[in-house]
Amino acid sequence: MKTLNILLLIALVSVACSKSKPEAGNTEETLANQNEIVLSKTQFNTGEFKIENPDSTEFAEQFKVTGMIDVPPENRAEVSSFFSGFVSETHLLVGDVVQKGDLLIKLTNPDFIQQQQNFVENYNQLNFLESEYQRKQNLYNDKVVSEKVYQKAKSDYLSLSAKVKGQRRTLELMNVNINSVLNGNFSENINIYAPISGKISKVNISKGMYIQPSTMMMEILDTDHIHLELNVFEKDIMKVNVDDTLEFKIPEISKESFKAYVRLVGAEINTNRSVRVHAHPINASHNFSVGMFVEAYFKNNPKTQLSLPASAFVETENTLKVLRLKKETQEAYIFEFINVENSSEQENRRALKSEKPIKITDQFLTQGVFDLVKS
Repeated sequence: MKTLNILLLIALVSVACSKSKPEAGNTEETLANQNEIVLSKTQFNTGEFKIENPDSTEFAEQFKVTGMIDVPPENRAEVSSFFSGFVSETHLLVGDVVQKGDLLIKLTNPDFIQQQQNFVENYNQLNFLESEYQRKQNLYNDKVVSEKVYQKAKSDYLSLSAKVKGQRRTLELMNVNINSVLNGNFSENINIYAPISGKISKVNISKGMYIQPSTMMMEILDTDHIHLELNVFEKDIMKVNVDDTLEFKIPEISKESFKAYVRLVGAEINTNRSVRVHAHPINASHNFSVGMFVEAYFKNNPKTQLSLPASAFVETENTLKVLRLKKETQEAYIFEFINVENSSEQENRRALKSEKPIKITDQFLTQGVFDLVKS
């Protein structure tokens, strides 16, 4: 009887141990299920889901610089006068378009009349001194007059000749018609003409204002030849070369990107440890304005890699992942999680880099990933 009780106890312990020990196959199945997501075809068809193959895309190291829209020095003109006077006429406003040679401003000063009068008097006196010089020269050659008399006539003529030439040049700078002045038509007005074609960008005068010489009265910009003036920091300047292409945006206006190419690279580092880079837009037909702030993006060391749309990537458990199609049945799609490297987004795509092998024929869920994983 005692032996029978012992056998029954051993049997009960064996049964209890066999029930408490998990099966190895069930554990592996549980771990596999945690790395998979099942999406029924009914859910796929009714939801916003999409499956795609990876594509080959060129990725590059990208760095950003800032700058502004500008024009070359020869396309920017400050309008001033060599002479002082009162503004007697001006009709232009900021934004007006002018052509080279158009009348911009009229200045009035009584001194202009005196300058014209002095020129005419000296011009007429010069004709007399010229004939006197030639007469004395002939007499000197015939040994009728002394060399002293001849040299005096020559000196008077050459001195007044230089003075008349200077006065003539002064009147030309005043834009005065010389022939009209010689005919006795004096004017107290001088005209200021446009030195280049373009748009009026600044107006600093008004009618009746007294203008000193070299005062900047107007500014004209020729925007037919705009360019980008970029500031590239010292650490990035070795990555920039002439003819390199870049993209730039006007962030204050829109998110639209434009293309440009590097025309010149500066030779000096500025006080803020940057180098000036001169770039030209490839399509200059856009209505850019001088002074616009720009953000430009350079690409360096390009490499072709497999990629997916940025919407295919999701971060879970502090790891970036994608969902690769593992199996398709009549009822559902079965996806597996693939850990991938965290890379920067370029043109709404990300490089597909993982420790697991990935082929271009693999299929991935590229739309609706976030909602599916986080639900």
